[in-house]
Amino acid sequence: MDDQNLTTVSEALDQVTGVRSFGYERQEQYIIRGYAANAQYNGVPQQEGSDKASSNTDDLAFFDRIEVLRGPSGLLTGSGEPGGTVNYVRKRPTDVLAVSGLASVGSWDRYRGEVDVSGPLTASGKLRARVVGVFQDEDKFYDIGFNHDRSVYGVVEYDVTPRTTLGVSGIYSQRTYINSFGLPLYDDGTVPARGSFTGSDAPSRTRSREMVVDLSHDFGGGWTFKSAYSLRRLTYGGYSVFPYEAIDRDTGLVSGMSAGRVEQETKWHSFDAHVTGPVHLLGMTHDLTFGVNRSRYDFIGGTKFVNPGSWDPLNDHDLSAVIDENITYRYETVTAQTGFYGSARIRLADPLTVIVGGRLTNFTIKDRDVFPEVTPWIDSSATTKRRFTPYAGAVLDVTDQLTVYASYTDTFVPQTSQDVNNRTLAPRVGWQLESGIKGSFFDDALNASIAVFRIHDSNRAIIDEENIGCGGTIDGTCYRAAGKVRSQGVELEVNGSPLPGWEVTAGYTYNQQKYLSDSDPANVGKRFLPAQSPEHMLKAWTQFDLAKAGVQGWASGIQVGGGVQWQSNMYTDLIRQGAYAIVNAKLGYAISEHWDASLVVSNLLDKTYLRIPGYAIFYNIYGEPRNFRLTLRGKL
Repeated sequence: MDDQNLTTVSEALDQVTGVRSFGYERQEQYIIRGYAANAQYNGVPQQEGSDKASSNTDDLAFFDRIEVLRGPSGLLTGSGEPGGTVNYVRKRPTDVLAVSGLASVGSWDRYRGEVDVSGPLTASGKLRARVVGVFQDEDKFYDIGFNHDRSVYGVVEYDVTPRTTLGVSGIYSQRTYINSFGLPLYDDGTVPARGSFTGSDAPSRTRSREMVVDLSHDFGGGWTFKSAYSLRRLTYGGYSVFPYEAIDRDTGLVSGMSAGRVEQETKWHSFDAHVTGPVHLLGMTHDLTFGVNRSRYDFIGGTKFVNPGSWDPLNDHDLSAVIDENITYRYETVTAQTGFYGSARIRLADPLTVIVGGRLTNFTIKDRDVFPEVTPWIDSSATTKRRFTPYAGAVLDVTDQLTVYASYTDTFVPQTSQDVNNRTLAPRVGWQLESGIKGSFFDDALNASIAVFRIHDSNRAIIDEENIGCGGTIDGTCYRAAGKVRSQGVELEVNGSPLPGWEVTAGYTYNQQKYLSDSDPANVGKRFLPAQSPEHMLKAWTQFDLAKAGVQGWASGIQVGGGVQWQSNMYTDLIRQGAYAIVNAKLGYAISEHWDASLVVSNLLDKTYLRIPGYAIFYNIYGEPRNFRLTLRGKL
């Protein structure tokens, strides 16, 4: 992440094999094997909403690392999306004083500053703390747009006993920005120029607050207990504008628009507690895990949409006279999920391990109107009691360097996406089979893997293209449940350092998705969501550090890197984006032990492409043109 001067989660995950971000800025979902990834924070499952605007606390400055599991997370936690899980691990205090920071400048008046201070607060080191602050301002490559971010993260750890540690952390983040939902098409099917913008010039605002309390205890003998509770609160107030139709090529006008004000209040409660440890039986050591987790998602959304009539959406962005209205409708949705899970890693022989487990889930959803009047709660038909999802796998160490594995997992995924009537869709159900080989070479300096998989999934939420302006969602998106979909493919990955000073990571993914059945018979046999996930992706990055390669003198500070991201075509019924490749490059220099500078140029060849192809009235989002980011880092 530091090598490429990445600053957001979406930038980082777009570099990971088999992962692709999809959606509007700061509302991205991360697609793995064709499915939105499950989210965990410090290992605690998070009940995400369908409208992920939400977390504007996705700045990389707050994370120690981001862990990506491709495939069902049942092999680790007993539940999860069929495609994979992303675990966001926050930074923790250090045992010694550490101070670091950076300043960067980039294209489109992008300015950023970070400071990170960590260390013990007492002489004994039992009490430790860390504070991270971020400031970033940037304009956009298209008209009107900008972002202003201000965020701070703090964490305190205390060793209650030599074996027990209590941690408390919190984040405060605020963002002021211009909403952009992509571009409408012209009525001849073409897309407006890359620098175009459709929407209101009135700024939107989000404020996010998060608090986490965690406790860990070492019982001895390899047995440990970990628990964590998090509360995240988000408020949003902003503006959304969508034309009713494609733009008239001759006049530049649309006959009408949906222009509105949106307000949201969201709370996420998440809790997890589990014990894990070894059991010695029949001369072998086996590992057991038992746990419980609960998540609750409470969402209140409200809107006020009007039609200003005939409009020039590409040139007239002053809608203050029509959209600054009081909210006339609000509704509330409460989603709660409780799960009891367990797993056992049973070693049948030195080279063979069998993994079995499952999760028992209770899931409830209820909805009500809260303005202009409060209506009784309506329990969703998606409510589920005592749903059991099993999983099983086997791992065989063929040699000291090669391991083969296979697994089967049932999937049960509650959803928060809502249809045109503001009703939550039923949970998704399905299964996945996976098998693969993993290897370690050059004294564990280089890792390689290959995996094949097949997923069957039903009821998945997809965009309802026939409806827009739903409930309190920021982008006005409605959803419907798809029928049965099959996703299958192969993944290959290599990463590590085969020679001193040479680091490389490369991955290829093939993923074929198609409808097996659907409420619309015309969809059967068709490619599923071709605007969201390409069939082929290839990602590679390599970097040379001359000092690590043994070079002496002034040249030892030079670091040179480069990479490519290639993918096959994506399309909707109206627009198609062919295969394309994006090339990035880096030149860095270690000024001293404490200071280094780097210049990263993204989209070096200035490729014009649609990152997300769309529909007549929204999406059609361009990727960024060629741009640079110059960063100076320091540490004490």
